[in-house]
Amino acid sequence: MYNEESMKRYNVSQAAKELGLTRQGLYYWIKKGWVTPKRDYRNYPVFTEKEIKKIKEWKEKLNEG
Repeated sequence: MYNEESMKRYNVSQAAKELGLTRQGLYYWIKKGWVTPKRDYRNYPVFTEKEIKKIKEWKEKLNEG
């Protein structure tokens, strides 16, 4: 098992691309409280691989319904 510090981190642009969203779309999700990113030392939102996977699963469930 690995710890979160060793996991790849994604900035908003990278995370949006992974999720098939625009940056603005991902910022909207953050503003609405639908996703909660961690913050880096500059207080910018960052996402771990684990968080990206959870968001993808949530997004797929929404598309099913």
